[in-house]
Amino acid sequence: MKIVICDDSKLARKSIERALPTEWDIDVSFAENGEQALKLIEQGAAELLFLDLTMPVMDGFAVLEAINERQLDCLTIVVSGDIQQESRQRVKKLGALDFIKKPIDNDELNKVLTEYGLIQELLPNHQQRAELLTDPIEATDILKEVSNVALGDAANLLSDMLGTFVHLPVPKVVVTAYEHLPRILQYDQNLHLNAVSEGFVGNAVAGEAILFVDNRTLNDLPEKLAHYHQHQFKDDYQSVFLDIASILIATFLERFASQLDLEFNISQPSVIGISEPANKLFKEAVKDEQVLVIDIDYDIPEYHLSCDLFVIFTESSVAVLEERAGYLVDA
Repeated sequence: MKIVICDDSKLARKSIERALPTEWDIDVSFAENGEQALKLIEQGAAELLFLDLTMPVMDGFAVLEAINERQLDCLTIVVSGDIQQESRQRVKKLGALDFIKKPIDNDELNKVLTEYGLIQELLPNHQQRAELLTDPIEATDILKEVSNVALGDAANLLSDMLGTFVHLPVPKVVVTAYEHLPRILQYDQNLHLNAVSEGFVGNAVAGEAILFVDNRTLNDLPEKLAHYHQHQFKDDYQSVFLDIASILIATFLERFASQLDLEFNISQPSVIGISEPANKLFKEAVKDEQVLVIDIDYDIPEYHLSCDLFVIFTESSVAVLEERAGYLVDA
């Protein structure tokens, strides 16, 4: 059987390939985005597709739509960190056989393959399938995938609470000088922003998470969330902002840490700026420090709301994170 594993994460591609039993008679190919996957399907290289949802160039939803429109002969199993109920329902409507939550679990994969009779299709040839050679996996690649899973959990919680779909971006992970962080935000220099911060520390790792929103989004929060059905927000927009920040930051950090076998103590959220220029929201005292930053853009289409989450790890934390990330490659 010809199998394509489509995911922008090197770690995810390797994990899925490793989860397939070595005795199965299969031919495995990799795709880094949906566009590459479709080309392989059209070339007849994919009888079974393992498909991520959150990818650059073309995401997994678009791939499933294209498979239907072009009537391509390919079975698809979605493997994604986007665990929102709407995402699961949408991929089933688009024809996916099933949905498996990241990081992939061997027992769950075997259960899904057995349920759809695919175990019988992957006939053993009584030989050990050699593990495919792949490009080296850098620590930032691993932390990007860890972030992807963590942001999926945070978005799922927010989606359940608000009763709407949260668009998930591809997280960006970079090591850079602290003074360059305002550039990564990519906001107009004249635009004033609002920010809530939460510090965290644990297992020789420390840092700060900052949630940014523009003035329009901040002022719209009370009205947009007036009919929110599971939580009683206070009336003023700063309280709403603090609550949203606490939900996103704490959930993300807890899931991020658990994957790396870390445990963070997280401070209470605090407003660090209201209608301030972006460069005024960062600390001048550490501008020369090299930091690792995870940049996540959340978008809630139904509410016309968007926000930008920065998770900033101190220079001394980077080596610890890289060491912990290395364990996932060998797991």
